[in-house]
Amino acid sequence: MPAPVSMMDRVAGVKAPPLWAAAWLIGACHGVYALAAGVMMAPDSRSYAYWSARLIESGFDYPTVIAEATGGFPAILYALFGTLLALLRLAFGGGWATALVAMNFAAHVALGILIVRLAARATGSGAAGWGALLLFLACFDLLMWVPLVLSDATFVLIAFGIFTLAAARILGDAKGWLTVLAPAAAGVFYRPTGMVLLPDLAWAIYLAKTGRPRLRLGPVLAVLGTAIAAIVLVFAWFAQDPGRWPFEVLSTAFRNVAAEYAAGEVVSARPETYHAPPAALTDYVLISGDRFLHFFAIGAATFSAGHWLVELVFFLPCYALAGWLAVALWRGRTVFAAPERKVFLAAFGALLSYAVFHALVQVDFDWRYRTPVLPHLILLAAGGFADAVRRLAGR
Repeated sequence: MPAPVSMMDRVAGVKAPPLWAAAWLIGACHGVYALAAGVMMAPDSRSYAYWSARLIESGFDYPTVIAEATGGFPAILYALFGTLLALLRLAFGGGWATALVAMNFAAHVALGILIVRLAARATGSGAAGWGALLLFLACFDLLMWVPLVLSDATFVLIAFGIFTLAAARILGDAKGWLTVLAPAAAGVFYRPTGMVLLPDLAWAIYLAKTGRPRLRLGPVLAVLGTAIAAIVLVFAWFAQDPGRWPFEVLSTAFRNVAAEYAAGEVVSARPETYHAPPAALTDYVLISGDRFLHFFAIGAATFSAGHWLVELVFFLPCYALAGWLAVALWRGRTVFAAPERKVFLAAFGALLSYAVFHALVQVDFDWRYRTPVLPHLILLAAGGFADAVRRLAGR
C-alpha cells in the first residue's frame, strides 16, 4: 500500500503557473482598478508634461532644454522619460497621457510575468511561482502607480528586467554582461533613482564571478558595512552644510536635501515621523538611520483602516518569508544550490542599496521610492516559501 502523501508533498509538486495564465489574471484583476481610476495627474506629471512639450518645441535640443530646467537632480537624469513622453505626444497628440497609462499597464503585466517566471526558475518550485503571483496580485503599492502619468510603472519594469538579465547570467542560463550593462547605464537617464542600478549590477557581477558566497563575518560584509558607514557619515557632513559640496553639479540637490534634514524630516510630509532639527553630525546620522528603518515601514499613522488592511495583506507574508530566507542563507542551511543562493543575495543587495540611497536622499510621502524593490521582495518571499515547503516536506 503506498505511503500517504502529505499536504507539503502536494504543495511541493505543484507546477508553475503558465505565463499566459499569469498575464490573464493580472490583466483581469488589476485591469479593473486601472480602468476605474482612469488617467491621473500628479504634481510631477505637470512638470513632465511641460518639459516634454518644450523638448518638441526645441526640436529635441537636449542641451538647451536641460540648461533651462531647474530642480534638485540634473535634468539629464530624466532625459529618457522626457523623450518617451515627447514621442507619445507626437504619436497620439492630446491622447498622450492615456497612451502612457496604457503603456504603464502593459509594463505592469510584463513585470508580473517576469517576477513569476524568475521566482519559479530561481526556486525550482512551481508553488513558489504561484505564491509570487498571489503576492503580486496583492501588491497595491505597485498597482497604484499604473494610472498616474509618472515614470514609476515603466521604471520598475526596467529595473527588474535588468535584474532578471543579471539573474540569468548568475544561473548560467545566459552569457555576456554587455547586454545587461547597456540598459543599466541607460536607466540612469530615465529617473535619478536609476543610478542605483549600477552598484546593484556590480554586486550581481561579483556574485556571478565568485565561488560559493559566504555571509558569516566574511570580507564582503566587512567591506560593505564599512563603505555604508563611510557614505552615511560623508553625506551627513555635506547635509549639515551643503556649501561644503565643491561642485556645481548636484549642488541644488544637496541644498534641497539639506533643507529637509534641517527640518528633521524622516518621511516626506509626514510630520509625525520628524526629529527635532539636527545640530550635531550625529543628529544627521540618526535621521538617516531612521529613514532607513522607515523605508521598510508597512504604513503610516494616517492611513485609513482599508489602506492598512491592503498593506498588511501584502507586507506581512513578504517580510515573514523573506526573513525566513535571510536567516536560512545566513546560517548556510537552505535547500538551494549556489547559483540560486547568489540570485537571492543579489536581490537582498538591491533591497539594501535602494534603502540606503533613500535613507540619505528622501523617503517619499507615500513610499513611492520603495516601488523599484517590491519585485525583489516578492522574489525573496517566494524563495522563503520554497525553502520552508521543502524543509517541511522533507521531514
